[in-house]
Parts: sequence; C-alpha cells; structure tokens
Amino acid sequence: MVSFKRLVYYGTEQSPGLTRLSAQDECIDAMATTTSAPTRFTIAGDGIAGRAMALGLARAGFTATIIAPDADTAIEGGVQLAPNSWAALQHLQVDDAARDGAVPLSLMRMLSINTGHSLVQLGLNDRPRRSPYTSMTRAHLMACLRDAATATGQVSWINASLAEATTSNGRAQCTLDDGTTHNSDWLIGADSLNGACRHYVEAQDASAIPPDLIARRVAFRMVVASAELPPRFATRASTVWLGDGGHVVHYPLADGTVNIVAVVAQSPSARARVKRMLGAHASLTPLIPHLDGAREQPLFDHLHLDTYQRGRVVLAGDAAHPMPPHLAQGAGQSLIDAASLSQQLSRLEADDDLAPVFTRWTAERVRAIRSIRASADRAGAMFAMSGPMARLRNLGLSTFGGPMLERQLDELWSS
Repeated sequence: MVSFKRLVYYGTEQSPGLTRLSAQDECIDAMATTTSAPTRFTIAGDGIAGRAMALGLARAGFTATIIAPDADTAIEGGVQLAPNSWAALQHLQVDDAARDGAVPLSLMRMLSINTGHSLVQLGLNDRPRRSPYTSMTRAHLMACLRDAATATGQVSWINASLAEATTSNGRAQCTLDDGTTHNSDWLIGADSLNGACRHYVEAQDASAIPPDLIARRVAFRMVVASAELPPRFATRASTVWLGDGGHVVHYPLADGTVNIVAVVAQSPSARARVKRMLGAHASLTPLIPHLDGAREQPLFDHLHLDTYQRGRVVLAGDAAHPMPPHLAQGAGQSLIDAASLSQQLSRLEADDDLAPVFTRWTAERVRAIRSIRASADRAGAMFAMSGPMARLRNLGLSTFGGPMLERQLDELWSS
C-alpha cells in the first residue's frame, strides 16, 4: 500500500519549482532530500500518464523531455477521480488547481434498465475514505498537469512522433519519425498500448493491434450538454444502468455537459443494440438522438505484462496497463504511477543508482495493477450478463450488493 505525503516547494532561478520549503508534520523524513543528479528522462506520449510522469519526475528533482506530436483535436470526455487518485494529485502538488474544475459526486448508484428500480446506492460522503470522489473533464486535468509541469522549469517538449525505442550502450535511444535520434538515461513509455515503447518491452515488431487481442465489447462515448437533457442527468451522482447484456454510465461535468458511456457486446449491430437498450426505459430515451454522434471504442482483452521494463525503457499508464472502464480507475492509476515513482525517487541521495528503484517500482505496480484489473474484469462480466443471469444479478445486487460494493471500493480507494 502506498501512502502519499505532500511536500511544499517554492521556485528559485537556479532550480524553479524544486527547492524544498516546508513539509507537513506527518511527512516522512526520508523525503526531505530531493535528487539533483543530472540524470535525464525522456517521456514518450503527452497524455495524462505522460504529463503526470513528467511532473512527478520534476517534483523529485529530475529534468524530463516529452516527445509527442502536437494534438490538433480537442480533448473530449470526462474522467472520474476517486480518493486514491486525489492522493496522487496531492503528492504531485496539482490538487488545488484540479479541484477548481472538479464536480464533487455525492452518490454512486446502480439501477435496472428494465424496471428503473434502484439496485445499489453508495453514499460518497459517508466516510472520509470515500471522499473526495469527483468527475472532471479530461481537458481540465490535462491542462492542470501541463501547467504544473511547465511551472517547474524542469520539463520540455519535442514536437515529434516516436518511431522506435531501444536500449543502446546503457542508455535509452529514441528514433523519431524524421529519422533523427534522441538519447537519454531513461525512457518512460506513455505512448499507448500500440506505441513503440510497448512493442520494445514486449519484444514485438511495431505493427497494428496484435492479432491475439480480442474486443468482446465496445463502448459508445457521448458528451451532451446538460441543457439538452432532463435535469436528472445533472444530479451529482455516478449512475450505472444495468441492462440485458449491456450497461450505461453517466455523470455530470463542470463545463455544463454530461459524460455518457454505453457498453454492449461487440458486433456489426452494436450501435443498434445500444439504441434498443436506451429505449428500454423512459429515463434513457433522451439519449437516443445523440447516439449517432457517439464515438465508438472497442474494449480489447489486453495482455497482462509480467514486467513494465526492458533495459532503460519503462512503461506507464495505458502503455503498461490499459484499464477496463468498469471501476473508473484508468486515469487514476496513471496518476498513481507518477506519484508512486516520484515518491521513491525523492528518497534517493544524489549519487544513488536508479536501476534498483525502477526494478522495485515496476514490480510493485505490476502486483497492484493485476489485482485491480481482476476486479475490473469481474465487474465487467457482471455488467454484461443477459437473460436469466441478468435477472439473478439484479436480485443479488438489490439484496447484498451494497455491503459488497462498499468493501470492494473502500479497499481499492485506500490503496
């Protein structure tokens, strides 16, 4: 179990954003020394994981260069951030900025699409360990991470795509899309499941999605203005509607929109099946006109990695552990990757070898993610039940689901 403690820093001309000013009384003494060694990191990918890792490295006293092409498209959609995610944001010292764009959610609930009956309700303000639980736009979280990383003076960007990653002569080597190379002591791959870093760690040739990956389910993602929906969609709750062979999730965002995800089995008629599911209850029918504009995302059964490291290349975020959406832990686990590594690096002396840190950190993250993935897969299988099994599921949830969900989430969110 990782316990994140917060340090407060102020900037100087020599080392902006990195000089230690004060710490909370409970902060461990071992974190009092930041590492100022000239070790350089390269990070492939400029998403949530990439920016969080760059910020975490800067907080621990290291410089980092992010390699990624400039994104022209707007960042859409939202994320849910549980208490463990906020612990990571606090360690990264970006929680205050992030809170400005967060919607505190007071309730998590599951309902039956067939009957509209409430199956499970979990109050999120009942116990300290369940709060804060919030929703947030991806754009806001991304902006907070970039602003904080830029403010440290320790993070820079290269506008390019990574074509190949490798380890050569004890250093990480990046081959960019224009044929040039960029070398550093370590390369952190946060460039997606199909990125060059994942291919290198798995010792695979860069190609399309590996043929052994199967998408058994597909998610349809929508962001709809609250003004176009009934007021109940703006309720500060994370709502899961369980249907026959599929489910729908929705929650409000601070920009006046509602984030909606509908998941069904993958098939050529998947969109039509979602439409039938939305039409099965009057509360969901207002979503049907927006389905044509929904973004379709296959949910692949990703391979579990036994290690996130090969040589000087280390994976993080979705490149290491793409998460099923069923426990809302995708963005949160990327933040925890960054905060937990930053915490371990902050304990080092200036001349300490980083290799044992990465060996220990990747082993810890593999164990933690394996457990979370197993829980998410079980939740996904339960959400996907159909026929008599779906009716039995609903009966079980309405009878025993509250205490079961409380135990599972309290354990998850405290880690």
